[in-house]
Amino acid sequence: MTHVVVIGGGIAGLAAAHRLLEQEQPPRVTLLEAHELGGALATERIDGYLVEGGGDMFITDKPAAVRLCERLGIAERLVAPNERFRRSLVLRNGKPHPVPEGFVLMAPTDIAAMAVTRVLSPWGKLRMGAELLLPRKNGLADESIASFVRRRFGREALDRLVQPLVGGIYTGDPERTKPSPPR
Repeated sequence: MTHVVVIGGGIAGLAAAHRLLEQEQPPRVTLLEAHELGGALATERIDGYLVEGGGDMFITDKPAAVRLCERLGIAERLVAPNERFRRSLVLRNGKPHPVPEGFVLMAPTDIAAMAVTRVLSPWGKLRMGAELLLPRKNGLADESIASFVRRRFGREALDRLVQPLVGGIYTGDPERTKPSPPR
């Protein structure tokens, strides 16, 4: 009998182990996880609110994800987001604030919304606005998302907007993550 060791019990490791066990002749599977099964994915109730911890990448309208949940017998537990309340929030001084309208993929497209947001200080807003005056980067060397944002929009935009969004959506570290190439 084949023995397969799956290293990491996050969603990818759990899905891989489950898929192996679904085979016609499943191998012996050992799953190794140093911390907690599920990795960054978690759901808990805090002060009466249902709070999702981890990446926002488990989308309930993707057929493969739904089929996996069906095979696991948990499809009835999926909760689709209520479009009325669908928006991103970031914490500032311990209070949730909406991400400014038009702040999409690290590109502010609504100057008025950026001007009135409470997420950024007046200095942070000025620094972000100065991006329009900055020359393009010379050279072809890769840079992290964090480096790009600090260079183009300033540290405050990184700390208060981009890092929470990259961490919340992709469970990524902007210091180590490279932007996706254009399609």
